[in-house]
Amino acid sequence: MDRFLIKLERFSAWILLILVILYIISGYGITKGIIDPVFSKYLHDKLLAIPFFIFFVLHVGIASRYALMRWGVFKTAKSANIYTIIFSLALLILFFWFYFL
Repeated sequence: MDRFLIKLERFSAWILLILVILYIISGYGITKGIIDPVFSKYLHDKLLAIPFFIFFVLHVGIASRYALMRWGVFKTAKSANIYTIIFSLALLILFFWFYFL
């Protein structure tokens, strides 16, 4: 299970890097016109937001689980898993609440 989580965390980090680069390009497309401003706004506001936050929560949740276990905050993997699930779900709910307001 740990090996899978580490691979998932690294995969989400690479996807996040690609999404951040696309966010930067679409932001410059909106403000500087390097690509079509209408497409840039659609990409920036509608298309990238949900995948970005899903991979962000995935990356931060798993990485914080391992960091807190390494620092001795959690003694067992079960308590760390419960924390990760609650923290990740709270972030996802908060994001979707703000996104769909």
